[in-house]
Amino acid sequence: MFALFRHHKALLTLALLLGVIGSGLSIAAAFILERILDAVVYGDPTLFRRMSWVVVAWIGAVAVVAVTCALAEKRLIVCAIADLRADLHRGILARDAEQYRQVNSADYLSALTNDVKIIEDNMARPVLATIQYAVVFVMATVALFVYSPLIGGVMLASLVLMYVLPAALGRAIGGRQEVYSGGLSLFTLRLKDQLLGYDVIRSFRLGDAARSSFRAQNRDLATKKYAVDRLVATSESLAAVIGGGTQVGVMLLTGYLVLTGRMSAGAILAILQLAGAFVAPVGALMQNLPLIQGARPVLARLTDLAHPPASSFQGTRTPTFATDIAVTDLGFGYTPDRPVLTGVTTRFEKGRKYALVGPSGSGKSTLIRLLCAEYGTYGGAIAYDGTELHDLDIPQLLTFVAVIHQNVTMFDETIGANIGLHRTYPSETWQRALRRSGVDRFLGTTGQGLDTPVGENGALLSGGQRQRIAVARALIEDKPLLILDEGTSAVDAPTAHDIETSLLGVDALTMITITHNLVPDLLRRYDAILFMEDGRIAESGPYDALVARGGRFAAYQSIAGKEEPNVAAAAPAPGDVVPDPPGGLGQEGAQAGRR
Repeated sequence: MFALFRHHKALLTLALLLGVIGSGLSIAAAFILERILDAVVYGDPTLFRRMSWVVVAWIGAVAVVAVTCALAEKRLIVCAIADLRADLHRGILARDAEQYRQVNSADYLSALTNDVKIIEDNMARPVLATIQYAVVFVMATVALFVYSPLIGGVMLASLVLMYVLPAALGRAIGGRQEVYSGGLSLFTLRLKDQLLGYDVIRSFRLGDAARSSFRAQNRDLATKKYAVDRLVATSESLAAVIGGGTQVGVMLLTGYLVLTGRMSAGAILAILQLAGAFVAPVGALMQNLPLIQGARPVLARLTDLAHPPASSFQGTRTPTFATDIAVTDLGFGYTPDRPVLTGVTTRFEKGRKYALVGPSGSGKSTLIRLLCAEYGTYGGAIAYDGTELHDLDIPQLLTFVAVIHQNVTMFDETIGANIGLHRTYPSETWQRALRRSGVDRFLGTTGQGLDTPVGENGALLSGGQRQRIAVARALIEDKPLLILDEGTSAVDAPTAHDIETSLLGVDALTMITITHNLVPDLLRRYDAILFMEDGRIAESGPYDALVARGGRFAAYQSIAGKEEPNVAAAAPAPGDVVPDPPGGLGQEGAQAGRR
């Protein structure tokens, strides 16, 4: 519990100290009330005037301490929850790709929002309140025994009953709280699916079904929440009933002691105040302890997320890419019983261009992911300049590997922010990246240039524009190795052809591309074609050599190639005016293609 406040020990100490002082002032009120009533009953004006000034000073002290303590507590809780959220966010992003994908992103969102809120309401606040109530309780108990050991004994006896009954519900509350947390996570997952699937829901007229599904999930979540609240309400009610009965019983006992002359009349007010200072904290403790206990499983889950297991990659050697990437007898499967790659052996030389071709499910994207150190549970070896991937410092490796994925991710910011990612580059670097990617060809039509907002995941841009921005993002750092994981499959054939042609024209760039663009003139520009089938590299070599061989690649192209438009055949002759397609490279891109 106290781990929540580990980064703010000074603030915690201040809040606790002020709480103790406030508790002492609360107990002091009992003695002040006793003296005031005695002054009235026994007709002592001097004592009454003196106590009036004491009351004024007491009120001032209470006001200062209460305000300061409340501010310190608020600040402490805000900082502690912010730390928890930051630790959780850091732990999620610190996972390697394999670990990250084992958890649905909706679970991460639910943990960062719903579960953190549960910890704030059911642990952070109750823990501080529990400490302060405990201090008040101890002080009140000591004072009661000073007034009357008999009354002190009765109060302690009632404490056992006040604790046993509500505390028995703590474990049940914890179990239901864990179920509710899981329900929140599932609710967030289903809701995210519906929001992301808006186009499908609209196109296939699934609005009624979506609303019905949401109502059912909403009712189920409400049922789980009420299951928690029902036990909490029962615990609170038991504590209140027992506490109220104890107070009434103690007042009857005190009245008897006053009637028999064993106490002064003022003691009635004092003990009434002390009984309240005894019962109220105990009641609050009985309410808070089940909440804290119920939040423990949620905190344990957040702690696990904030501290991911060790990555498969623990290497520390500085990576280099001066000669090649050697893949030897590589085998991998996302589950042990379903291999995706089997016995893959190949070599990617620096400065050369490679095209991975093959039917869907042949293992192309998986091979790319392994080259980028996304999964470490493979067999065989992947070596950069002779050093196996597991021995390398992966964050350093990623500084010279750029990847363009099939599904382009756009942050809801500007075009410039999505390309530069808030990093600083020289003007010539910007211009080169914009030119090579073709972004400069449509910037003039946006109105705001690089400051143009892209919308949620690039919703304000065309598919070709999004793809070119992704290319510019990959090129702006001048990384020596570029990998396209079907990076042009989401755009039309002419745009895909232009993008690949432009990238193939960058001489110093090592490029590995998964491509479905089977245009012969384009494939001839690659140094080698790697044809993959059933998790293996069935054939590899230059395009013309593979076609002449008449093997698996030639058979595949004869079928798949018929579905590809002949982009190269439609290319303009030198000197022709090339109109800009939407988001296209235009004349500069076409000329780059001919180069």
